This record gives sequence, structure tokens and C-alpha cells, in this order.
Amino acid sequence: MASFETVADEYDVGRPSYPTGVLDALGPVAGLRVLDAGAGTGIASRQLLERGADVVALDPGEAMLRRALARSPSLPAVVGDGGMMPFTDCAFDLVCFAQSWHWVSPTTREAETHRILGATGRCAAWSSHARGDGQAWFDRYWSLVEAACPGTNRDQRDIDWGETMAGSGLLRVAERITVSWIRSLSLDAWLTDLRSHSYVAALADVESRRLLGELGSALLDGFPDGQLGIPYETWLWIATR
Repeated sequence: MASFETVADEYDVGRPSYPTGVLDALGPVAGLRVLDAGAGTGIASRQLLERGADVVALDPGEAMLRRALARSPSLPAVVGDGGMMPFTDCAFDLVCFAQSWHWVSPTTREAETHRILGATGRCAAWSSHARGDGQAWFDRYWSLVEAACPGTNRDQRDIDWGETMAGSGLLRVAERITVSWIRSLSLDAWLTDLRSHSYVAALADVESRRLLGELGSALLDGFPDGQLGIPYETWLWIATR
């Protein structure tokens, strides 16, 4: 699983929480043993805790988990990899991969998830992406990202995680759930979020500053007052053993 240790501050401040519809789709979680795999700074963990779940946060980054614990001091937090989880068989009722399934080793993630789930356990994986396609500012925005960040392109938003979850036959994946929402935030907050993404964090400082400046200009073309209202979709897949 990838580490975001060098951008933990930006991740903690900039990343959004998940829309209510995602948590609703999971059904009642009060009293369930829930693993937040790839928990980062605890965004999903906090939302699950608010609904009464018994949550454990797992992440390979110590700095990320320290920020999760700063917000939720009683949250059990474990440094570890989602591809080789340090838990006993059947330890959890629900395993969540909030924005993290794609970072876990494809050779082990399904088997490990299956192993730690109870007999009636479920796995949920979801990812949020901006969906301003067709708007001039958004298309320019993505063109700048694609030019500056080799290997990154807008089509990656459309990867079918459900297909990869079902690949081994260990998990039965239900039809994808799509939750549409509007993210309202300032330009500065958006750029802070952007700095926490792996494809920007991988750039040299001078390249990163140049790209952020160009992206800021593109955003101001769409939102001259610097207050953004961007359409998002969160795609959610729920699987059972």
C-alpha cells in the first residue's frame, strides 16, 4: 500500500469526508467490528465511529495514523499493509477500503480480505472523484495534470473496482452504487487537497509549484471569486464472502 507520509499534513487538512449516502448504503454499523484499511488520517474511521461502529484503523504510515489519533485518541490504530493484514481469521464484520483499494497489492488483497472477514462479513470499497467533465475549466485542469504527471490520466477515475474485487471468486460483489454530491470549498482548500495526491507529491518542488499555479488559474476561470462548487461522484462496491 502506498505511503503518504510526506504529505500527511496536507492530507489531514485537505481531504474531504465521504457523503452521507455512502455510509447509509453500508446499513447499520453500530456494534460491528469494522476495519478501516488504508485509513490514512482517519476520515472514514471517524464517520464510522459516529455511527457506533467498533473501528480499527490500519495504515502503513505512522505519520498518517498519528493525525488520526490526534482527532480520535481512543481509536485503535495499527501500522500495517492491507495486502498482509496483521489480524486473525474472521476478525471483522466489515472491512472498508475508503479511497484505498487500488493501493493494496492485487495479488493478496482479495484473499486477505476474505480471510479476516467473518462468515457473514462484508467488504466495502469506495472512491470519490470530481466529475466536471465537459466544463472548459475542468478539461483544461485535467490536461495540465496529464501533461505534468506521467502515468496519470482522467480515465483512471473510471476503473471498475468491483471487477477487481470479484476477480478471484472469493468475494461476491453487488452492483456499483453511485452517490452524487457537490463539494463546496475555497480555491486554497482545493490546492491543499491536491498537494496530498500522490501524482503531485511525486513532482520536484519547482514542478509542483508551477503546476499548482497553472491549476489555480484554471480554477479561477471557472470560479472567479475563488469559491468552488464542484460536482463529485463517489463510487461504492459492497461484497460478501
